[in-house]
Amino acid sequence: MPHERFEGRTCSAPPERSARMAAIVSSVVAADARDLLDLGCGTGRLAQLVADAHPRLRVVGIDISAANVAAANDANAHANVRFEQADYLSYRGGPFDVIVTDGVLHLIPGSTEVLIRKLAADLRPGGTLVCGMPFDCAYNRAFRGVRTILRAVRARWIDEAILAVGRRLHGATMSDEQLRERVDYMYLPPERLMTRELRDRIAARAGLRYADARPMPSVSLAQLRHNVTIFRKDISR
Repeated sequence: MPHERFEGRTCSAPPERSARMAAIVSSVVAADARDLLDLGCGTGRLAQLVADAHPRLRVVGIDISAANVAAANDANAHANVRFEQADYLSYRGGPFDVIVTDGVLHLIPGSTEVLIRKLAADLRPGGTLVCGMPFDCAYNRAFRGVRTILRAVRARWIDEAILAVGRRLHGATMSDEQLRERVDYMYLPPERLMTRELRDRIAARAGLRYADARPMPSVSLAQLRHNVTIFRKDISR
């Protein structure tokens, strides 16, 4: 994800989405887990929900946006939670028992193999990766094409048109600030989708074994379709 594009911006996940992710994490985290990384923590809602449910768990949230980290720290009510600004590919904070990431992995540029190997290296043997990202389907492939075209022709009037549509569809449930946060994402085609190749071969070569998948309901026609894929790191790795 280009650092300069998000440096001064915040992105807060909808409360129902964070609650869904927190519930999935709680259903798979081991009782003896010691620490968790929230990769792409945004303004910190998910990390705090996990800390509410698991007060003995040390939670670290990282995000490339300084504005997100500042907002997360301002709202933090937990001694066992901390937030840091970091580019994940150069981050050296592990290993962790759990890594959770929602709506982030598809935006990190570069080699998918390198990214997955780093995620595996940042987990302890037997650890869990909970990964929410767009999956491979006709809708997401078409939307990737639309976003690629929009990025090539971006103009102020297109920004305003996207915002107007957002207000019409979601103005009753989202503030204008939240809607403006999301305009930039309409110009970001996914770098990768959760494919069978990624799930069953690339991840397996890194020592991550597919365990389960959970649905993540979509709240907008303008949103890529996501699910949550759960991996376990081989005990021998």
